[in-house]
Amino acid sequence: MLNAEHCCKLRSFPPTIKLPSLEELILFGCSSLEYFPEIPEEMENLQVLNLYDTGIKDLPCSFCNLSRLRHLNIVGDAMCKIPIVIGMMPKLMFCDIKGGGNKGRVSREQMEGLQGILTTHSHSLYSSNMIRLCLRNSNLSDEFFPLAVTWFPNVLLLDLSGNNFRILPECVQEFRCLLTLNVDHCKHLQEIRGIPPRLTSFSAVNCKSLSPRGTSVLLNQKVLEGRSAEFVMPGRRIPRWFEKRRSGASISFWFRGTIFPLNALCVAILLKDDIPSPMQVTPIATINGYQVSSGKEIRVDQFLILNLKGKYYDKSLPFNKIGWNHVEVSYKACRGPNFYYKVIPIESIAKEIGMHVVKQKSSSVIQDIRFTDPYRMTQLIIMMMMVSIVFPNHKKQPLLLETRIGLWTLLFFTNTL
Repeated sequence: MLNAEHCCKLRSFPPTIKLPSLEELILFGCSSLEYFPEIPEEMENLQVLNLYDTGIKDLPCSFCNLSRLRHLNIVGDAMCKIPIVIGMMPKLMFCDIKGGGNKGRVSREQMEGLQGILTTHSHSLYSSNMIRLCLRNSNLSDEFFPLAVTWFPNVLLLDLSGNNFRILPECVQEFRCLLTLNVDHCKHLQEIRGIPPRLTSFSAVNCKSLSPRGTSVLLNQKVLEGRSAEFVMPGRRIPRWFEKRRSGASISFWFRGTIFPLNALCVAILLKDDIPSPMQVTPIATINGYQVSSGKEIRVDQFLILNLKGKYYDKSLPFNKIGWNHVEVSYKACRGPNFYYKVIPIESIAKEIGMHVVKQKSSSVIQDIRFTDPYRMTQLIIMMMMVSIVFPNHKKQPLLLETRIGLWTLLFFTNTL
């Protein structure tokens, strides 16, 4: 292990290094270091390389001699483009690159260089082990995606925040394994045309150019019902296919049985238009008066769709085995840097909340979930029966007839709204 962490006056290494036993190299905080040395011979033991907060602008072609490198971290304002050599490293699993934003841009020559790598090394690239790839503030354009789906076919997490592309094209569906996609602060992003088949987490915080029409692919009912989704994006309204929508920051429903129907529920939260993003939101469920949190704080923009599938709840809660259980879903919100959050009254940020019941095949879940109080309907029925028993003959009493008609009408609307 070689650790030169925070050696801010370190300007250079020897032009070449030959350290066959080296397993970990830490240059974190070496802000004066501008060049990475050549690697003339294979160094097959190096697995971790940390170049966080250095002045390195690019990596040499001989960098690929770090043949078994698994963890690469390059974060610094000097980095204005993606080092194309990372495409020649099929053992690389975790790569975090953050560049200097708009200080440079990916040139046509660089894109052609990437294409050349794909052509020359296609046999190794296709078997890439990359599972976590962060390319933040790297000036990526629309041309990046057709190359990336071939370059990193097995990636699970892809963080592309702060880049310059305008469209997420249809070809992103070829990321067959992708679970998490982050495009926060991509201010030029206008439209989403494709969605990876296994995607469960999507975040588009502060994407000012992304219109409701541009997110229609994500808000498709069939897309959301088939996965445990957590989608964050700009928005103006909750989709019409949500069975229950109401203004405010909470919504209630009733379920029957002793198993909380997490797999069948999808919640949508819409914040007011003038709320600055991002906001930290924690969904909360109260079951029969006992408060249960989802256990996860979510960084949101104006609109959040959250499938409750897989969320935490206490199985020891006293469910009604025979009758109905009352659930209230709400959320708490806070804003602030790092861990110094300020709790914000939900009344000041809430606009609308909605809930959708997933229609599962071979399931009676629809009959076991209601958005109206089943006990209130029972009380009305009992009251109607009592009126009929006490006043069986209403022909000579028009007022009583009108009362009974009114009660039956009230019962009908209570059961259908």
